[in-house]
Amino acid sequence: MFDQSRGAKRGPRRRSTAPARGGSARQGGSARQAKRPGGLSLRRLGGDAFELVHPRCVLERELDYQEGLDLWRAGDPESACDALRYALQGCGDNLWVHVALGRLALEHTHDPTLARGHFGYAYELALRALPRGFGGRLPRDRPGNGPLYDAIDGLVACYEALHKPREAAQLRAQAARWCTAAGSETSP
Repeated sequence: MFDQSRGAKRGPRRRSTAPARGGSARQGGSARQAKRPGGLSLRRLGGDAFELVHPRCVLERELDYQEGLDLWRAGDPESACDALRYALQGCGDNLWVHVALGRLALEHTHDPTLARGHFGYAYELALRALPRGFGGRLPRDRPGNGPLYDAIDGLVACYEALHKPREAAQLRAQAARWCTAAGSETSP
């Protein structure tokens, strides 16, 4: 997945970030849970298609996230974890960071239980952004929806490693429902 030929070992970059404020307006119904200022939200693309809108702090912590990935590519997963955890300190709602930590736990430490925690947290964050009874589409090819599907794929891998095929099948089915237009699902 990652190119191991890049980068040198170094510690995580420490930079200050402004506190996250505001956030995008939610469309599509009432919230499942009260939205925190600056948290994940939902934007209508048109028709029944929606995209997750990530908080501003995700962009503010982009360099820390990239540094974590660079360290991982360089073959230093422990420092990569430190850099990614640092990125979370400034933005706990960063799905990309949670997914990367889940992948590290699954691929480096071979700990599907720990990985499930990271992937599951990213998945739960996305669920909180959806209105109760959400029946719209979350197109997989939209950049804002990408880490949700990465989290689902990671969760499926964890459940399979933990010998929980029913949970894995339920997640696959949920992902398929979000990828398919409401009312246009067909039977195989």
